[in-house]
Amino acid sequence: MSIIFIHQQGKVYKINYKTGESLLKILQDKDIVIAAPCGGKGTCGKCKLNVDGEGEVLACCYYPNTDIHVHLPDTQEAHILSSNLAKHEFKIEKQATYAFKEYGLAIDIGTTSVVFYWVNYLSGKIDRIQGIENPQVQFGADVITRINYCSKEESLLKLQMLIVGAINNEISEYLKEQPAVILKKISVAANTCMLHLLNGVNPMPMALAPFIPPFIHSKELVSSTLGIRTKNDVMIHLLPSASAFVGADIVAGISSLNPPENSKNYLFLDIGTNGEMAVVTPNKIYACATAAGPAFEGATIECGMGAFEGAISVYNKKGYQTIGNKLPIGICGSGLIDIMAYLLEEGHVGTDGNLNEDFILASTAESGSKHPVCITPRDIREVQLAKSAIFTGVKLLLQEANLSYEQLDSVYLAGGFGNYMNPDSALRIGLIPGSEKVPIVPVGNTSGAGAVLHVSNSKFTDKLEDTLAKMKIIDLSAHPDFELEFAMNMYF
Repeated sequence: MSIIFIHQQGKVYKINYKTGESLLKILQDKDIVIAAPCGGKGTCGKCKLNVDGEGEVLACCYYPNTDIHVHLPDTQEAHILSSNLAKHEFKIEKQATYAFKEYGLAIDIGTTSVVFYWVNYLSGKIDRIQGIENPQVQFGADVITRINYCSKEESLLKLQMLIVGAINNEISEYLKEQPAVILKKISVAANTCMLHLLNGVNPMPMALAPFIPPFIHSKELVSSTLGIRTKNDVMIHLLPSASAFVGADIVAGISSLNPPENSKNYLFLDIGTNGEMAVVTPNKIYACATAAGPAFEGATIECGMGAFEGAISVYNKKGYQTIGNKLPIGICGSGLIDIMAYLLEEGHVGTDGNLNEDFILASTAESGSKHPVCITPRDIREVQLAKSAIFTGVKLLLQEANLSYEQLDSVYLAGGFGNYMNPDSALRIGLIPGSEKVPIVPVGNTSGAGAVLHVSNSKFTDKLEDTLAKMKIIDLSAHPDFELEFAMNMYF
């Protein structure tokens, strides 16, 4: 049996392995997290590792057969949007009496990130917010890749154990800091696929026509049945979804909003890995999910990355800004939109999306990765596909609601990407329609807000049910205008 010596953060440890598997599979089987947005198909180029004597290799395509030394990147903490809820106070049911240390735990499980909110039932405030990267990312950046990974029962169990383990780690860490805390309730908002994976239910039917998930209704489960470790068994509430691709995160997000009286008709837009949206009117909610793909999460972009330190997050004529003011090592979603707007404004890219050669943002000497950070012609095409999907979805939803964009009172941008995205850049590239009359309002992590409201007040369940009753799901793939609109909206 051969040995792999793992070098990471100044430490070295070894693992034994049998030949015949890729380096990625070997490491994943040892619970070593390696980013593989394409699911190990060799197409995204994100699982690069340094092997002594070999140089940089793609872990999914490299099959070791002897003792090797592998250098893993240092672990980083994702800059995940969560602080937008920190100043909110949530109304606790007046008829209930709470002890000093009784808490509820709200969890927002995204495809890319997971955020935990500890709600103090006595004060009605959030005492702790913790965001982490979703550990399932190593098996695919998008839901379809993860669904395909679930073709084997042991793979489904693996994904379930990863998210359950992340929840157990958070509970364990907080109870170490606050041993007197009594956890009374857990509420979970997530997209439909993530809820299935947490519950250990195979989501494969979601990826096959007619795309009907095994469940979309709310569920109440005892914590121990999922393997979630608490001092005493507590009820875990999985919030309801609307369809296979309009999940509880969107239902909870819309329900959490409290728009002003003059905002009767508005667009709710969550531009993340999946690209869900809804046109909300007083009597009806028209909702859909678009095949935006993971471009804005960095998975299909040559130098794309998540919102980690060193990611270019802002770009304009003055140059770039990175998260944490570190040397640039890649580009996150908000930076990608800014860069595209700049390239269009300066004439480097035309309305057809043509870019003659790589556009260098940071040279090898300037970067923190010893590789240039750039935008490639293929990246432009990926952005065109993603932005056309979003724009087309908005246009067809407005058509279904019999509204023009100018008739909207507001546009609410939800999620981490939407919160940090420069609206002017989004308008410049045609990601969303534009009108000076319609204000664009970032509203932060509305899925997390919905989970917090659910864990802190049972009356929020009525709001969820009201949202679902008004909701009409629009299947874009079956819409007669979709293909033509998608092709036309590819232009910047």
